[in-house]
Amino acid sequence: MKLSIRLSAVLVVICLSQAAHAQGVMLRGVGAVNEAVGGTATAMPLDASGALYWNPASISALPKNEMTLGLELIQPHSRVKSSAPTSYGLMSGSTKGEAGVVPVPSMGFVWSTSRRSPFTYGIGLAGVGGAASLYPHDTTPGLGVNPVLAQHGRSATVVVMQMTPTVSAQVTERMSIGIAPIIDLASANVNPMSLGRDLDKPLMTYGTKYVWAGGFQIGTLYDFQNHFKAGFMFKSPMWAEKLYFSGSYIDAQDRLQPGSVNFQLNLPMTLSAGVSYDGFRNTVIGMDVRYFDYSNTSGLAKGINHSTGTVEGLGWESVFSISVGVERKITNRLKGRMGYCWNENPIPSESAVLAISAPMMTQHVLSFGAGYIFAKDLELSVTYCHGFKATVTGPFDTPAGHATGSVSSTISADSFVAGLTKKW
Repeated sequence: MKLSIRLSAVLVVICLSQAAHAQGVMLRGVGAVNEAVGGTATAMPLDASGALYWNPASISALPKNEMTLGLELIQPHSRVKSSAPTSYGLMSGSTKGEAGVVPVPSMGFVWSTSRRSPFTYGIGLAGVGGAASLYPHDTTPGLGVNPVLAQHGRSATVVVMQMTPTVSAQVTERMSIGIAPIIDLASANVNPMSLGRDLDKPLMTYGTKYVWAGGFQIGTLYDFQNHFKAGFMFKSPMWAEKLYFSGSYIDAQDRLQPGSVNFQLNLPMTLSAGVSYDGFRNTVIGMDVRYFDYSNTSGLAKGINHSTGTVEGLGWESVFSISVGVERKITNRLKGRMGYCWNENPIPSESAVLAISAPMMTQHVLSFGAGYIFAKDLELSVTYCHGFKATVTGPFDTPAGHATGSVSSTISADSFVAGLTKKW
């Protein structure tokens, strides 16, 4: 088999966010406050952005009207290694990614018309996905060749914006219920593109278009009035338009041919349950448990169909995640925050080749943050997060099945988040 055919097996790049602090393709948190507590928010509403993203009912528990603005800067550290036998012997190499810094903005706005009204309203607008990956063509003389990059480099630039108009009703003194339609707008520039194509004919793309997606989320929050709160959120799958790519590919006779691809790629159904406790002086702690249904989501569930040689999806597995967070009021102006998030790896080893350019298997993220009230009802928050190194390794794939050789990708990340909150 030609080397180019073997290499084409690893030219699949994911069409969603390379948010390095993610639970698969889903962001762990939104904004400086929510990120600082590990994304914990289902029963611990600390700010508008986190409450709107993780439980629409929890906006009723915010003490005042508020608006939050945030910007996260993510610096991923990635590397791809591969080895493959050729007519010239075993080729192997390692290449560092050069993605640069990925910006992810967020905004949350929550208000009530009067204190006597049972209704609270909100709207969230956030970058729930932001990606940039770049691996150069790697045939360095005298230093060997990285087979996965021997033919050409690869890149991905992804933007996913989400809007959540929300309403929550305080139905009893202890319980609130909230609902929010979800509207997503996304663009994915991926090169080369193999999803929805024959494994040995990846598409070198000229570009793509923005696509829309929609869904909804509902939630409830119950205050036991003994310092405990409990919450639950259901988020539907995000049903999206098909991604469309146009470009060219090289056929079996090494000729350049025009081509295109339409591929269905949705976001998964998500369940989140949480509990919080504020019985300690000036301190609130919380925990969330979440489930992401990747294995039943279009574009994510299926992998390579070896009977036809077609890449039908990314071959991901459904996963659970756990996040814990704490916020403590240190002085009248200063707050300290800390969080930790763990999640299962959604990418099995047999699907490693389908996640080369955008590995999303980070499993451990630690975060620290602080908030300072520098004017009346005006708070500045800053957060640092570190996603610890994770690796996924698997065999080369060909249209006929696994081939000799291996590919692996490694990812870790650091991010800095700043946010401003105004209450009234």
